[in-house]
Amino acid sequence: MPAAASLLLLLAILWWPLVLPLAPGHLQSPPTFITLNGSRLNHLLLDTHSGHVYVGAVNVLYHLSPDLQLLTWGKTGPKLDSPDCLPPIDPTDCTQAETTDNTNKLLLLEEIKGGDPLSLIVCGTVLQGICEKRSLENVSQVLYKTDNPVDTQYVAANNPRVSTVGVVVEQKGVLLMLVGRGYTSKGPGGIPPITMRRLTPVARHSAPAFSHEELGKLVVGSYSEYNNHFVKAFHHNNYVYFVFSRRDMWGKREYRTYVSRLCAGDPNFYSYVEVPLSCGGRYNLAQAAVLGYYREQPALFVAMAMGQASTPTPTDRTALCVYKVEELDKALHGAQLLCYTQEGKDANNKEKAYIEYEVSSSCLKLPQDSLNEYPCGGEHTPSPIASAIALEATPAFTWTPPITAVTTATEVGHTIVLLGDKNGRLHKVFLHANGTGTKYDTVEVDAESPIYADLLLDSTKQNVYVLTERKVTKLHVAQCEKHLDCHSCLSNRDPYCGWCSLEGRCTRKMDCARHAQLHHWIWSYGRERQCVSIESLHPSIQSREEQTQVSFTVLQLPVLSKDESLSCAFGSLAAQPAVVMENRITCQSPAPEQLPPSPPGNDHVSVRMALRFGDVTISHTNITFYDCKAVGRLNATSPCMACVSSMWPCHWCVKDELCTHDKSCPRQHVIYNSRVSVRPLISPRALPSPDLTVLYLLVVSSLRLICVCVTVQLYDCSVGQSDCSQCRAVAGNYGCVWCADETPGCVYNQSCTSGTMDTCPPPLITEVEPLTGPLEGGILLTIQGSNLGQSFQDIQAGVTVAGVTCRPLPEAYRISTRYNSSVKITASANVTAGPVVITVRGSEKGESQQTFSYQNPQLSRIVPEKGPLAGGTMLTVHGSQLLTGQRTEQSIFFFFCSIRNEVSDTRLICRTSHSNQTGRVPVKVVFGKAERILDSVLFSYMEDPVITDATPTESFYGGGRLIYVTGQNLNVVQQPKMSVSYEPRERCSSAYVSFCLQIQELCTNVTSERMICKSPTVEPKSRIVRVWFEMDNVHIDFHTIKNKPFTYHPNPDLFQLNSESRGTPIRFKPGGVLAVEGKGLTLAMNRDEVVARLGDKECVVKTLDNTHLYCEPPEEQPLALDDSDLPRLKVSLYPVLAFDLGPVQYDNDLHSPVPLAAQIGLAAGAAVVVLIVLVIILMYRRKSKQALRDYKKVLVQLETLEINVGDQCRKEFTDLMTEMMDLSSDVGGPGIPFLDYRTYAERVFFPGQKGAPLSQNLDLPDSRRQTVEQGLGQLNNLLNNRLFLIRFIHTLEVQQSFSQRDRGYVASLLTMALHDKLEYFTDVMKTLLGDLVQQYVAKNPKLMLRRTETVMEKMLTNWMSICLYSFLKEVAGEPLYKLYRAIKYQVDKGPVDAVTGKAKRTLNDSHLLREDIEYCSVTLTVLVKSGVEVQPCPVKVLDTDTITQVKDKILDQIYKGAAFSQRPAADSLDLEWRSGQAGHLTLSDDDVTAIIQGRWKRINTLQHYKVPDGATVALVPRSQSSLGVNQFYQTGEKTPMLEGEEEEGLRLWHLVKPSEDPEIPKHRKSSMRERERAKAIPEIYLTRLLSMKGTLQKFVDDVFVAILSTKRPPPIAVRFFFDFLDDMAEKHGIDDPETVHIWKTNSLPLRFWVNILKNPQFVFDVQVTDSVDAVLSVIAQTFIDSCTTSEHKVGRDSPVNKLLYAREIPRYKQLVERYYSDIHNAVSGCYQEMNSTLTELSGSFASEMNSLVALHELYKYINKYYDQIIMSLEEDAAGQKMQLAYRLQQVAALVENKVTDL
Repeated sequence: MPAAASLLLLLAILWWPLVLPLAPGHLQSPPTFITLNGSRLNHLLLDTHSGHVYVGAVNVLYHLSPDLQLLTWGKTGPKLDSPDCLPPIDPTDCTQAETTDNTNKLLLLEEIKGGDPLSLIVCGTVLQGICEKRSLENVSQVLYKTDNPVDTQYVAANNPRVSTVGVVVEQKGVLLMLVGRGYTSKGPGGIPPITMRRLTPVARHSAPAFSHEELGKLVVGSYSEYNNHFVKAFHHNNYVYFVFSRRDMWGKREYRTYVSRLCAGDPNFYSYVEVPLSCGGRYNLAQAAVLGYYREQPALFVAMAMGQASTPTPTDRTALCVYKVEELDKALHGAQLLCYTQEGKDANNKEKAYIEYEVSSSCLKLPQDSLNEYPCGGEHTPSPIASAIALEATPAFTWTPPITAVTTATEVGHTIVLLGDKNGRLHKVFLHANGTGTKYDTVEVDAESPIYADLLLDSTKQNVYVLTERKVTKLHVAQCEKHLDCHSCLSNRDPYCGWCSLEGRCTRKMDCARHAQLHHWIWSYGRERQCVSIESLHPSIQSREEQTQVSFTVLQLPVLSKDESLSCAFGSLAAQPAVVMENRITCQSPAPEQLPPSPPGNDHVSVRMALRFGDVTISHTNITFYDCKAVGRLNATSPCMACVSSMWPCHWCVKDELCTHDKSCPRQHVIYNSRVSVRPLISPRALPSPDLTVLYLLVVSSLRLICVCVTVQLYDCSVGQSDCSQCRAVAGNYGCVWCADETPGCVYNQSCTSGTMDTCPPPLITEVEPLTGPLEGGILLTIQGSNLGQSFQDIQAGVTVAGVTCRPLPEAYRISTRYNSSVKITASANVTAGPVVITVRGSEKGESQQTFSYQNPQLSRIVPEKGPLAGGTMLTVHGSQLLTGQRTEQSIFFFFCSIRNEVSDTRLICRTSHSNQTGRVPVKVVFGKAERILDSVLFSYMEDPVITDATPTESFYGGGRLIYVTGQNLNVVQQPKMSVSYEPRERCSSAYVSFCLQIQELCTNVTSERMICKSPTVEPKSRIVRVWFEMDNVHIDFHTIKNKPFTYHPNPDLFQLNSESRGTPIRFKPGGVLAVEGKGLTLAMNRDEVVARLGDKECVVKTLDNTHLYCEPPEEQPLALDDSDLPRLKVSLYPVLAFDLGPVQYDNDLHSPVPLAAQIGLAAGAAVVVLIVLVIILMYRRKSKQALRDYKKVLVQLETLEINVGDQCRKEFTDLMTEMMDLSSDVGGPGIPFLDYRTYAERVFFPGQKGAPLSQNLDLPDSRRQTVEQGLGQLNNLLNNRLFLIRFIHTLEVQQSFSQRDRGYVASLLTMALHDKLEYFTDVMKTLLGDLVQQYVAKNPKLMLRRTETVMEKMLTNWMSICLYSFLKEVAGEPLYKLYRAIKYQVDKGPVDAVTGKAKRTLNDSHLLREDIEYCSVTLTVLVKSGVEVQPCPVKVLDTDTITQVKDKILDQIYKGAAFSQRPAADSLDLEWRSGQAGHLTLSDDDVTAIIQGRWKRINTLQHYKVPDGATVALVPRSQSSLGVNQFYQTGEKTPMLEGEEEEGLRLWHLVKPSEDPEIPKHRKSSMRERERAKAIPEIYLTRLLSMKGTLQKFVDDVFVAILSTKRPPPIAVRFFFDFLDDMAEKHGIDDPETVHIWKTNSLPLRFWVNILKNPQFVFDVQVTDSVDAVLSVIAQTFIDSCTTSEHKVGRDSPVNKLLYAREIPRYKQLVERYYSDIHNAVSGCYQEMNSTLTELSGSFASEMNSLVALHELYKYINKYYDQIIMSLEEDAAGQKMQLAYRLQQVAALVENKVTDL
């Protein structure tokens, strides 16, 4: 032990510098973290008993204290391992074993409930995922491990990327571990997704620890199909739950998340049941999960991501969904109940539960109480059960980037969720009772790593441990103590924190002693989340010369007990007791002498008044004490004026010359403050104004100036009384009367001499507002005029509007001139318009000149129909009569919008407000009492836009730079803007933006994920305050997007081209570049943003640096854009900044003036030359006229030829499409004669071979059959040994006698033998290909896979053929078959030479019939026997067709759509021409009537027999043919006949005589030129190729698009193999994209598709004639040219076939490049899906393969090279250890009794 202790001490010293803990601070403790020697960390485990932390890392295990101090550590790797080998690893047996890192996959505590933990369970990826137990005190001490594990002890996944989860449960005192793990393609197969394992060996069982022997496991039919990605396992009540995602094999085969459950003590998994989870419908892939509590009920919190279309790859969009465990159990119970008692179906007979995982079980109809009797199932109950109904949940919180970890905490019944994301940040989310979440804080934990799933709270729930790739961090979940005041505490919105009022600190609720009492603990999410505050302070100011009672109201005042009291403290004075009456508190103000003095130069002092509970300040405010004496002292020159005009209630004592707060003076006379009102002192008399006036009187007394202030009220009757009613309404004590003088008016009664008026004139209405109103009424109407009554009672019942009584409002009545009425329509009213009438008591009626109208406003539509949750959308409501009742008070009353001033009769505009949730809301507008609701269109509140990136981040002050913005939901906003606030002269800051200037630019090209904004223009040298994107009410600061601000730089400057003389052009020599000098060019600009133009042409910018711009002008001088002669160089930087850099003159190499003598000599020489030229011209013109005439003739011929070709193309295409329409109707069903898989494989594997192994049987004597089959079985086992197979192939390939044909044959035999193990076959092929890549990398990698020179290359061809068979049938087969039929139809429409195979209609110039053969179409009536009836069938043939060609065409028509192998051969039938009842003539290709000319014999045609159009013919079996003139000959047998005729010296011909020049007409044999012209004539018929190509173009395009389209997912085999080639290129450092392109082309298009295009008989049961094959060869060559990377250049000497498709090949090349690019850019990781597909293919077609015959054929090669193979195996050390040579000798002994060394 001392030695061990010393060792531990030494290790601690060595490790100490690597441990980086940070000490906590005083108020806000920074996070404590530790980096453990840079190890890559995997898992985190917390021992709640001791608080210790255990960390599982790659190759290491760490043991930390609660404060993250390193205690112990232990190594777990690396180890010698290979996923292909089973432990223990022996390097001699497992040659591929290498030192492998051990990634920790499971880290669990072995503990019994109620007891201390026993050990630490550790499982890694090496040695097939075996586990061990380690000491909790010292993790370097191994308590249990197995050196020789059995296959049932393989626990964790052997791949670091495949998930593994586990949970330990206790059942009847026995500890069990349930493990969920994903599928791995390497290593031992057959490990179930979920297993139960025993943690300790039991005496009565032989199974060791960690074995699942004799325990439950989830039985699965196909491990690769059910590849569960496990996220979490947990134990709750008596159940164990697993959360995982996988493909839904029962439904739409989309990826979904599931929760499965089984009884903790169910050793047979009878109770297994699972249910899918739905999270908002779009989020389907679980990323993290935890069991927590929500609203005091257990709930499952799952972070889900949106998956990329039908793949298990998550996107960046994630959401948190919460599922109550009660509802989850209910869903699981319901699925069990349906499957137990109702065969999985509901009342509507729809399947709601089913049996999953491809096991042989089914839902039953057991008794209804079966589930109660067998809650954990039994042998007779069905399992495993899956629910077809998903458990739904609405996302509580959505986030980007992806959430990777989740845990929850409960604080006093409230749920807080902690979320870790991919960017290493921890988000704190408060989960409200309505299920929505609010993020209130974010902590950056590790910017270089995502947060891992193990997010653990300690036992106190005060701290959380966070695991990232290189760090373990300990964070406080809340730090309430850092908030020092109530406002800071509540505004932080931390649900952990609240303000403890009587303790004066921010605390958690349970830390506040009186939290249960009202207002003692104020919570930021509570109903009254307002701090304790003082209001209604009285007096708020008081004189410092008096001591008074100060009272105030306190909001949120905590309740006190009877023995407790509050106090008031003024400033630093001692606290005084406070009197509390409910929430009203009274305190005594301090004595005057205790108050602090006023500051110098001030007449008051503000003192802080604090309300205290003991020493704790509950709330505080300021109270002001003023000093009237100081007012007078501070204004010595006019103390009286200063006193009475002071803001304080100070008064002037005249005799005492004293300014005082008292309203009385010792010696009486007081001049009151101007702010104090007093009673009037002077009787009214006529003055210019009726206003209150204060007069200041200056009194001189005893040579002193005294200020006297007197308040008087003076009244003028004429002011403001414009009519009789107003005058008579004046108070009587003023004596005002309406005087009836010449100019009537309101005067003082003593001033009226002519008499007063007793009654007033009738009312006069001058204005009515508004003039419209709704039919329902309810609007306010303002009526103005004169003589409208002297009191409200005068007009109370006398107002009508358009005949409808109105109720005036007393509070709005103004005597005589104005009042407001509320318009209300009675039920019987039926009016639309009319005047306003007023009747004043006893007077005449007054009627308005204006007409009031009743209207019916309507709403029609809104624009836009959507907006963000944050609001701010300018919503335009369209309709009619929207100005109804219009005045400034009108508003839109639907809750989310406030109206703007832009209202017209047809539209109004409002701005939406914030909404708490997405959804659709109605639009309602209120006009008085009228409500109008727009039902047809709802306004949609949508998720706020989010910006994830914006580039570039710099601009010049001139603005206009294009900023490319990406994000989500950007198109929710109608007018997104980029905004800048700036201050031109350093005047403003972010705190006072009102001093700043602000400018905006609208963004364009707005889509959901992208938009383009222009940087706003800013005044140069301005200080940028803020740059943000304004999207309605969503404002996103630029610096929050890129973590750096948007920068403005000074505008660049470009100098004039001719800086010495502005305006003078510079001379430019063509072929050079223009160099422009400048400064600051690249501060915020790149080359692509510069546009330079010289005149009307572009000057291409070649280079741009900070001080120079170089552009390349056109070769010829461009035209000027203005009236000047020379073009000017203009440069635009962005669309905004433009520079005119001056004119440019091209240098045309003008020479100096020539001397006069030289000019004379030159003139004389020129004259002689001109004469000579004239003579030559005259001679030339004569010849050229003749040539011109010939040329015009040729032009006319060509034009005629072109028209004819076009017409012919259109006609042919029309005919072909008519034919193909009939074909399409056949293709829909069984009309495509696909070959069965066996025949397809035989033709592809063994092309051109008859009697291929696929169709053979093992021909052995019965006595030897059993022995030989046993030997072949052992050979099959040997072939399944990778080392043997690779050695075998390599040995054969080095043998000189092993030909290329042998290589292909052996490869196909291996394909047959291993067809039932395609995963293994693929793996071997990849290994061989890897060897091949290594060979070619050393030589020329571009030559790899060009030919089939190795066994591997033929294996690749076969592999592609197997994997793409279903693609052929489902996708490419139909267009390929249509192309074949179209070619055959077109070829057969024209003459085809039966001997040479040349045709008039073809694409192949070497197979073109270059003679103009005269022919016509003939319709034969063919008698077809159908049962007992004979029916006529019309068939179109040519009169130039041979008899065999006619028979073929008849058979094509009769057996249309049938397989070629199912119809009779033409050679077995005779063609009879029938005329009348007895006229039967058998037609034949050759008979005694055949025409013989010299040594040439012509094959008979219909034309030869003169068969007319409409003739009746019949096909009869040859044995039944009547004897006729041709009975001596073998009709219809072309090939033997040819051989016989050759022997007789005769040569057969049909349309043209082969291998001879066409005969030249006699009249043209005169000259060699004519002979050459005669030879050239056949080239004219090349236009037939164009005609044929134009007709077939659509069908060729369809085939190429079907093969190369990426609109549908490419075949998985193609994606898999292309990914493998990319990996090979990356592994060998090949970065040349052309090389990888060539590899892909050689492996797929040239190896498979070209073979299929040239040989449709490999796929379909059809016959391909030579003429059709010639056309297919051209199309296949076009496909080859389209797949090459070299530029497709054509010239006069190019082959005709290449010229034919010269225009289409570039388009096809784009198809190929896009196909390769899309596959390369697609999500990788299709290996598991490929393995699943291979497994399916192995099972589907293995029975079609005759593996015994293939093995027997392979043995023949083994026998041939037996010694070489044995020697190769014995030379290999690994082969010796596996005894491969010995096993082969055993095979030889069994198969052929070979004498061996056995």
